[in-house]
Amino acid sequence: MGSSRPGLVTLFCAGLLVCALLMAWVGSMAAGYFVCVIALVLEAVLLWTGRWRRTFEIVLLVNQVSGLLLILDLWLGGGLGDLKLDISGVCLLINLAVGGPLLAVAAIPLILSMRFGARLPAWFAAQAA
Repeated sequence: MGSSRPGLVTLFCAGLLVCALLMAWVGSMAAGYFVCVIALVLEAVLLWTGRWRRTFEIVLLVNQVSGLLLILDLWLGGGLGDLKLDISGVCLLINLAVGGPLLAVAAIPLILSMRFGARLPAWFAAQAA
């Protein structure tokens, strides 16, 4: 834990917390969005501490895949009949459980930084050592 926190980590954590505040505001009108707040805060804590990299990445990837499946199902699922609603409902619930639409937007630069950047992987590696 001797390494100093990179500015990129601080920036992403602040962004995730702003997203959590926005989702809390939406949650004041639709309580189901409070689940997204918990997931966003959890991701910010995992990133801030640099622990549990695998969990951090899995949540980001599940969020992206469920959102993509939801969009594809709503766009191209006309021939599925009632099954279309079941599939989109499950995808929506999964997406909301792992951060919702705001994490889906924030996940793009996070995933790119984790895969192609050096700072975030080095941060997680330093904290794991």
